[in-house]
Amino acid sequence: MVTEDVSDPNYDFYLTIIDDSTFWLVLAVIGFILALVIVVGNAFLLFTIYKDPRKSLRTPPCLLIANLSASDLLQGLVSVCFVALRDVYRFEQVHMPYVRVLKAVIYTVLTTTLFVSSYSIIAMSLTCYVAINNPMKYKSIITKRRVKIFIAVLWVISLTTCVFPVTNISEKTYTLIYLHTHASLPGILLTVIYVNVFRALTRRSRELQNNGINMIVNNKHVLERERKMTFTIIIILALFYVSYMPQYITLHLLHLCKSCQQSITFHKIDVILSRFLFLSSAINPFIYAWRVPKYRVALIECLKMCGTKVKYSRTEDRSALHGRLKREQAVRESRVNFLLNTDKSKKNDYVPSETSSV
Repeated sequence: MVTEDVSDPNYDFYLTIIDDSTFWLVLAVIGFILALVIVVGNAFLLFTIYKDPRKSLRTPPCLLIANLSASDLLQGLVSVCFVALRDVYRFEQVHMPYVRVLKAVIYTVLTTTLFVSSYSIIAMSLTCYVAINNPMKYKSIITKRRVKIFIAVLWVISLTTCVFPVTNISEKTYTLIYLHTHASLPGILLTVIYVNVFRALTRRSRELQNNGINMIVNNKHVLERERKMTFTIIIILALFYVSYMPQYITLHLLHLCKSCQQSITFHKIDVILSRFLFLSSAINPFIYAWRVPKYRVALIECLKMCGTKVKYSRTEDRSALHGRLKREQAVRESRVNFLLNTDKSKKNDYVPSETSSV
C-alpha cells in the first residue's frame, strides 16, 4: 500500500485508495489504444480536409467537422495520452512526478476540447436543420464567414472557462458549472434540435408525396433519406449520452452523496466512467466523415498522391544516382586516357634518332 502524504506535490489520491495493479493496467492499455485510434483517425481526417484533392471539402459543415477533429486530436494527444501514462505509474504503485501540474494540464485541455466538441456538434446539427427546414435560404444563412466567427468565439469561450479554477470559486461550484455547460445544456440542445430535424424531415417527405411529381422515385429516395437520417440521429444522441452522462451522474453523486465519497467501489466506477469521455473523440471521425463517400474518396486520392510522390522521389533518386555513377565513370575513363596519353608521349621523347654520326 502506498503511503499517504497530502503535502507531497506528487500526491495521487486515487493511488492511495485503489491499490489494484490489474485495474490500473487494464485502464492503461485501453487508454493507449483509445489514444492511438483518436490520433490516427483525426489526423487522417484533418490531412484529407487540408489536401482536399477534389476541392469539395471547403463547405461550412466541413469547417465545423475540421474544428471538431482538431479538438478531438488535441484531446487524444494530450489528455488521453497523459491519463494513460498516469495509469502506468499507478499500475507500478508509484506516484507520478509533478502529478498536480500534469493534472492541471489534463483538465485544462480536456474541458476546453470537450466544450469545443459539444458545441461544434450542436452547430453541425443546426446546419442540418436549416438545410432540411429551409433549403432555399441555406447558403445565405450558413456561410463560411459566420462559421469561422463561430469557431473563433467558441475557442475563446472554452479557454475562458478554464480560468475559473484559479479564481475564488469553490471546486463544487466549478464542477456544477462544468457539468451544466458541457453536458446538461448540450444534451438538451441536441435533443431539441434533432427532434425538430426529424419533424422537418417528415414534413418535407409529406410535401413531396403530396406533390405527386415522380411519385415512385421520390418516395423511394425520401424514405431512404429519412431512414438514414433517423439512424444517424439515434447514433449521435446515443454516443453523446453514453460519453457524457455517466460522468455527469458520478460527479453529482461525488459531491452530494457522503457515503459515495468513502466507497472504494464507487471511486473505481467513477474512474472507469471518466474514460467514457474519450469514446466520442475516437468515434466522431467515423460518424461525421468516414461514412460519407466524399471523405472516403478524398482520403483514397490523398493516399494515392502520397504514394505517387514517394514513387516519383524514389525514381528521381535512382536516376540521380545513375547519373552520378555515369559521371564518375566518365571522369575515371578520362583520367585513364590522360595517363595513357602521357605514357605514350614520354616514350616518344626517349626514342633514339635513326641518324647517328660516323
